[in-house]
Amino acid sequence: MLTAPAIGQENSPYSRYGLGDPLPGYNILNRGMGGLSSAYADYSSVNFTNPASYAELKVTSFDIGLDYSSRTLRALNPPRRYVSNNLVPSYFQLGLPLSKSKLWGMNIGMRPVSRINYDILIKTRLQNVDSVNYNYTGNGGSYQAYTGFAYGNKFLNVGMNVGYMFGTKEYSTRLSFISDTVFYKSTNSTDSTRFGGIFLNGGVQFKIKVADKITMRIGAHGELKTEMKANRNITRQTIDYSATNGTSVIDSIYKGNNEAGTIIHPATWGAGIILQHETDWLFGAELNYGKWGDYRYYSQTDNLVNNWTIRLGAQILPNYQSNNYWSRVAYRMGASFGPDNVQLNKRVPQYNFSFGAGLPVRRNVYTNQYTQINTAFEIGFRGNRENDIRENIFRLSVGFNLGDSWFNKPKYQ
Repeated sequence: MLTAPAIGQENSPYSRYGLGDPLPGYNILNRGMGGLSSAYADYSSVNFTNPASYAELKVTSFDIGLDYSSRTLRALNPPRRYVSNNLVPSYFQLGLPLSKSKLWGMNIGMRPVSRINYDILIKTRLQNVDSVNYNYTGNGGSYQAYTGFAYGNKFLNVGMNVGYMFGTKEYSTRLSFISDTVFYKSTNSTDSTRFGGIFLNGGVQFKIKVADKITMRIGAHGELKTEMKANRNITRQTIDYSATNGTSVIDSIYKGNNEAGTIIHPATWGAGIILQHETDWLFGAELNYGKWGDYRYYSQTDNLVNNWTIRLGAQILPNYQSNNYWSRVAYRMGASFGPDNVQLNKRVPQYNFSFGAGLPVRRNVYTNQYTQINTAFEIGFRGNRENDIRENIFRLSVGFNLGDSWFNKPKYQ
């Protein structure tokens, strides 16, 4: 079963596997459309999922995002329910157009990739032995810092990101025997790992004009398998443990310091299509795939399998020239579904539904500023009645996109 998480702390048992729970790897604008991003590009927002989109940037865009999430866990054996809430930064991006006459652009960014946070208590009975408690706890996560470049023409954009992926993975397992007649010592095993390595991803986008003001975009992006250098410390201890006095170490059975190794983060890719009116609407679909079966931690596999996700999304902008504010708001909606990358006894299905809006802060008719607040409301379901643990996630995301035209030469009349 699950122990009660601390106030404000997430407690996701699925984050025990791999490098933790994958976080949304999309701009908040795109999250409002179910994560639709392989073929998406515009002049003022930074679509860091597919770096080919940087070629479309026309203004310098400073884009930051914040996530508030509420997670509900339901365990079946025994039936229990927990709720936790969390507020974390989502990303930082600085998109720069490099040429006014040509489609050149770049981006500098940083974002969290995954998060580890769990506290699990399992009570069982060993054969011919007394009852025993296993307490699993973990924390950490991974991050990416990167820069990207893109070049394009009338028909094609190509781009790439290169950067550094790094993080920590810390977990412990405490085993305690429960007996009314015999006193047993407890054991505690801990692993603390730091890792980092260079990563590379790239993308392409094709543009086909199918009618007046209507364009079809076809996009694909992928990230290569990343081999990261790792360094870990391991302890295996005999301890005394009590809820009132905590842990006291009796003996260190094994201790390993600065053990070098590698962690392999798998390759991923996505491909999609968007049909877009110049100003009024767009809709599209895409497929994402991750080769999570290739994940390795010090040459060891984990309960991770290859998985796919289908995404559907749309946006409507009623009238961007209207004097009515709500007619100038971009309304978005989307959905995604597919199996999780964690598999224990059986596959874990995932479903996500999203709604969003692009709220203009000021009209840009007489200025070079393009400020917008993007919002996304996501409702996600992980697992079903066939899985021992189910998660419901509500996520509210807000992105502040501050755009301006830089490097303009002053003109005098």
